[in-house]
Amino acid sequence: MWVADEESVAALARVLGHVTCVRLIDELGVSEATVSDLAARLDLDQPRVSTHLALLRDAGMVDCRATGRQRVYALTGQAPAMALAALRTLAASVVGLAATPAREQPITADAPVRRARTCYDHMAGVAGVALLDRFLEERWLEPAKGRDLRLTERGEAMLARAGVNLELARRSRRAFAFACPDWTERRPHLAGALGAAVLTTLLERGRARLRPGERAVDLDPDELMAFWGSCGG
Repeated sequence: MWVADEESVAALARVLGHVTCVRLIDELGVSEATVSDLAARLDLDQPRVSTHLALLRDAGMVDCRATGRQRVYALTGQAPAMALAALRTLAASVVGLAATPAREQPITADAPVRRARTCYDHMAGVAGVALLDRFLEERWLEPAKGRDLRLTERGEAMLARAGVNLELARRSRRAFAFACPDWTERRPHLAGALGAAVLTTLLERGRARLRPGERAVDLDPDELMAFWGSCGG
């Protein structure tokens, strides 16, 4: 598996530095669309939309297919939307764009951002904590040194059965699995390359959906149970 070098990461960051590119990713996260559709939704002229779509295509974040005389654009998987979710988390915690810090805003018990949300590229909130609890209860993960977690042989077999790309997660230049403090639940959720791989699987299988422009994740409890079933748990 090829791992992006610093130049590639910087090139991608330059593309995401365009506000129009960010808005296009959000719109395409809702549904695929033509240039004219996107121009109407965003209230932009078509040449500008086309220019920024070309940047996204060159970066490998958007695909295009011909349908009759029209070209329809779509995101290339879940990665672009997850990249924006991670940047929104970083912006809120480091840049402090909001007038009131996110951690000080009142969160009701049934708020979507509490039920399930992204924490960079993994899942947090009630669903994220429940995910880690289940993995520990089933002994798919075991505590290791500090906040690190170790994947057991049983856990490897069960998650591979569910379609989680463990090989890709292991080749990532980052911590594999660790317990990340959850600011709404005051208990840890699963983070690291494994946490990202699990969320990617849920998104790709249609069991979860990112909300464009937000950190909240739409996740039906029945779909999460179906995921456990696919693991054999």
